[in-house]
Amino acid sequence: MEIYQVIEENDIEWLKEIEFIPQIEIEESEEQPILHFAIENNSSKEMIKLLISKGVNPKSVDKSKRNSLHYAIIKDSEIEVIKYLIKQILKFSPNEKNNYEAFDYSMNHLKSEKKLEVIEYLISQGFNTNSTKISSGETILHIACIKNQPLRLISLLVEKGANVNAKTKENKTPLHIACQNNSFPLIKFLLSKGADINPSIAWIQSPFQFACQNGSIDVIKYLINKGAYINGKTSEDQTALHFACQNNSVKVIDFLISLGLDIHEKTKDNQTILHYACKSNSLEVIQYLIEKGVDMNSKTKYGNETILHFACQNNTVEVIHYLLSKGADINAAINENQTVLHIACQNNTVEVIQYLISQGVDIHAKTAGNRTALHLVVQNKQCSNQVVKYLIDNGIDINAKNNQNETALHLACYNDNIEVIKLLIRNGADVNAQNYYQETPLSYSIKNGDINKIQLLLINHANINLKKDVITEKFVNVFIHVYSINDDLNNLLKSNDNFSDLTIQSNNSFKFKVHKLILLTRFDNNETILQKFINICSQKSKKYVEIALNFIYTGFPDFKEFIQQLNQNMRKNEIQRKSRKPIFDFFDYFSYDQKTKPQIEKITDIQKKEDKLKEFFKEIGIESNWIESKKGRKGILEDLHKLYQENQNKDFTIIISEEKEIKVHKLILILRSELFKGMFLNVQDSSNQVHDYSKKSNETIQQLIHFFYHDEFDKEKEIKKEEFKDLKDFYQLNQNSIIDLILEDLN
Repeated sequence: MEIYQVIEENDIEWLKEIEFIPQIEIEESEEQPILHFAIENNSSKEMIKLLISKGVNPKSVDKSKRNSLHYAIIKDSEIEVIKYLIKQILKFSPNEKNNYEAFDYSMNHLKSEKKLEVIEYLISQGFNTNSTKISSGETILHIACIKNQPLRLISLLVEKGANVNAKTKENKTPLHIACQNNSFPLIKFLLSKGADINPSIAWIQSPFQFACQNGSIDVIKYLINKGAYINGKTSEDQTALHFACQNNSVKVIDFLISLGLDIHEKTKDNQTILHYACKSNSLEVIQYLIEKGVDMNSKTKYGNETILHFACQNNTVEVIHYLLSKGADINAAINENQTVLHIACQNNTVEVIQYLISQGVDIHAKTAGNRTALHLVVQNKQCSNQVVKYLIDNGIDINAKNNQNETALHLACYNDNIEVIKLLIRNGADVNAQNYYQETPLSYSIKNGDINKIQLLLINHANINLKKDVITEKFVNVFIHVYSINDDLNNLLKSNDNFSDLTIQSNNSFKFKVHKLILLTRFDNNETILQKFINICSQKSKKYVEIALNFIYTGFPDFKEFIQQLNQNMRKNEIQRKSRKPIFDFFDYFSYDQKTKPQIEKITDIQKKEDKLKEFFKEIGIESNWIESKKGRKGILEDLHKLYQENQNKDFTIIISEEKEIKVHKLILILRSELFKGMFLNVQDSSNQVHDYSKKSNETIQQLIHFFYHDEFDKEKEIKKEEFKDLKDFYQLNQNSIIDLILEDLN
């Protein structure tokens, strides 16, 4: 019988017969450790005892690093089980006495009475009440004070030796924590047990300062009566009044001032108590301090910030209105030349921005980085359309540029709020503005790969004729995909006036593969486009010749005439073998590993190419009689195109042979552009079962296209016939578009 079943059935008699239980390492098993499982099943003390006697280690931990004692406490097990485990843990690990976890788990998970009993028992067994948490230096007493444990428990810890003046790594004592939590009974208790009211640590808040920040008049008075030092300062020169001004209690502030505390004290950063009050946004406290004569024009040392800047960070129109009524400078600038409007725009608060503009703030002010308020708003990912519209309606320069020559539209395209982009474009944002690196908003959108933003920019006439140091293969891929799925863009690009924008520049560092021009398969037989493309190729290098050959590959309807025109315009020094038609160079191109740039001039064995092509058509079972005809290379290619034209609305069937592997990537010559318009094919296996993929999901279509297109010359990627049983078995792809799949890995 399996040990977990024995525990579940509480079969103690069977367990007694076992001599030894081998320990199961939790890393090697999905099961809980044995004792944890027993505790989960509310096993009795007798069962727990028997398991340990048979070799089960009580120190074994689960995947959360909890031993059996910790787990028993969490599960609120019977008190006798917990006590027994405490003894067993100590047997196995005497050093456990110095670990605070057992105390911590007990305080967090046990009910009040059981908690006291367990903690008292832990102490009776020698557990150290001054053991600390390694990461923070907190003792059990610190933890008890932080978690507002009952005074009876804290009293027990102190009675059993817990140090009331123990310090954490931040030098906090239990009294610091009690004052921070405004726990008057605990403050009284700790002081009665010898807690130091003025710990000799100058650089952090004293217990008295914590009380001023979080307490009441009664607590503050009590501490003063017990000898608290009221004029102490932190390492940043903060006084009790600075902290009291964060308490939003005029009563506390007034009391401290009555004791003689100086209202004009400043921190090392030159912050007055009024700066602190503006952080807390209490209009009552701010009014009180200004009436008392606190300097409202003081600026911070390191940021040059006024109280108005602090108020704008906290987004309260009421406070801002009051400060302006008292003469605060609405156009005062801090370091980096930021005004209160810039601060408000970074926080993206509609009411504050609207109010500041209504009060005459300079809407055209720029930061040291030449950023306008509009720049700051749109670069916030939580950008509000309402704020953007309000700034535009009030005359802000929508095309202003920062030090990087970025407009607001650049920054909006870097983020994800397409509604803001629409708003900017509707109001005249320049979609073709270039930054310092000659990148446009379209470039930013391409980097993020956001199809919706790219479509929006292209529809609004974003220029795709980018400079060569900007264009990337990712740009080309996304560009092609966007144009292929958007009819408006497709029609736009077909027009004669827009074709010039298709000129994609190439250089040595950016190896632009010819397949990218498959984009043109989306366009009809437009003679003007064709002629322009031929003219481009006639004036360019061999790279453009490759592009032209690819144009043939894409299935342009009348490619015979195109080949003739291309040859007539080709510069003689571009292709050394002038007697050969470019179409054969094209086949040579696809015979090379795509990781290596095609070396057209090195291909000489034309007959071998013809034989390979014949063998391919024979293998896939298309018009075998035609394949054996003696029409020659040109005739084969012309008939291939004719066959395609005659059958473009039909499905093709591939017969999977058991005897040989089929290399099918060149079948894309037949499928061509119509593939993207819904034509697909059936696959018939050797059992004559036909698999119809013509109505399958986009993902399935992507996978099959990828199979056709990859790589007969890459031996590591050859597809075995047995792997063709189901498309999902032989190649897993992501959710890219069909066009992206056709064009991937071409660099």
